[in-house]
Amino acid sequence: MQRTPSPPAGGLGRRTFLLGALGALGAAGATVGVVADPLAGPADAATRRMQLQFWHLLGGADGENMNTILGRVNRIDPKATVRQTVLAWGTPYYTKLAMAAAGGRPPDLAISHLSRLEGYAPGGLFDEWDISRFAKYGISADDFTKPTFKRMHVNGKLYAIALDSHSFVRFFNHDIAKKAGVLAADGTLQPTTTVAEFLDQAKAMKSVTGKLGLSYGYLGDPANMWRLFWTFYSQLGATMSATKSKLVFDRSAFSEALGTMKKLLSSSVSEQQASDGFSFSTFTAKQSGEMFTGVWDLSGLKASGIALDASPIPNLFGTGIDAVWGDSHSFVLPHQDDLDEARREASYQAVALVLKNSLTWAKGGHTPAYQPVVHSSAFSKLEPNGHYAKTATFLHYDPQLAFAGSGSNWQNDFGQTVQSALMGAGSVKAARDEFTSMSNQYVQHAVPTDD
Repeated sequence: MQRTPSPPAGGLGRRTFLLGALGALGAAGATVGVVADPLAGPADAATRRMQLQFWHLLGGADGENMNTILGRVNRIDPKATVRQTVLAWGTPYYTKLAMAAAGGRPPDLAISHLSRLEGYAPGGLFDEWDISRFAKYGISADDFTKPTFKRMHVNGKLYAIALDSHSFVRFFNHDIAKKAGVLAADGTLQPTTTVAEFLDQAKAMKSVTGKLGLSYGYLGDPANMWRLFWTFYSQLGATMSATKSKLVFDRSAFSEALGTMKKLLSSSVSEQQASDGFSFSTFTAKQSGEMFTGVWDLSGLKASGIALDASPIPNLFGTGIDAVWGDSHSFVLPHQDDLDEARREASYQAVALVLKNSLTWAKGGHTPAYQPVVHSSAFSKLEPNGHYAKTATFLHYDPQLAFAGSGSNWQNDFGQTVQSALMGAGSVKAARDEFTSMSNQYVQHAVPTDD
């Protein structure tokens, strides 16, 4: 998963967005690539196969896995070929997607993070899905977890069909944990319910590695700062919302969550000023026993050859709340001024086929949103996926605000407000005060949606 900024804050209507997006796109320097489909070409013209245009931001192993799935889908569907266009993650992608929808030249299908729906769907940039139309393809609302199905909606309307859930978890080296004596009888890490217990466990693993117990990279990475913060903040039972003039949040929970992050980083078990790259390299070099990161790192971690295992990040606050940061890639329908029902129906079928073939998607670390795949015997054989798959039932998406979400400017600015505190150069209180001021500006300058 890449980490780059997003379009401007606020809900965006079609007319509002189009007025300001041209300059933003030029500054972003969007790059577009068309992924060739093995079945596409002259044969499509000869057999009059419909070509569905599908835009997404999936690169690396995710892009390869999606290409594999669509190759299978295109062999199954005799009438349509899904043709991919890949854009750069973050600002270039969401800017171009919104411009296409606002300007009347959108693709048939596109990928969006569920955490970004609030900023785009209400303004008419996305069309609604009708879950009942999936019935003929064997898909229903019951096939998704409750948190994910709920977040697929904005203002009670279904704007997205989730492909996966991807959460922030704890990977650990099973061999190091075993030597440290911190494994339970079933091979999982022994439970820790307080910060002190967690640190003691990490210290035991540090005694084995001789360097670190915990790897956590955040320096210059606001997304990673936000993911761990939101995990702890949610475990405290806290939420965020907004009035017309300010962000509403739990100031005490904010301080405790950020303070806990600072305590972990300033202890002897971790490197206080570590980048994501440093964190990854120390963990894969067996110089630390565990690592906080996203499930999308699974492919790289497995390739390192370490004795890899995983678990949800434990609740260290005594609240009994299971919660982790998470998001979902999802399929959206960019608004069509002149809707072709045949193409729309083909889009429904294509999405249904992707969901049913999403075991391949799970190999990249993501947990399929389509639960029949998760409950299949084939998925149960994937390790360590099965050890964190349950996070899909209790993941907490970003606050449902127009300016929030994966790769958003607000998320980037969150990182700027808290990084000094995490580095040990600033206080938690100062970070909280700066976050309050920054967030209130986002609320006050949010762009109203229009149709």
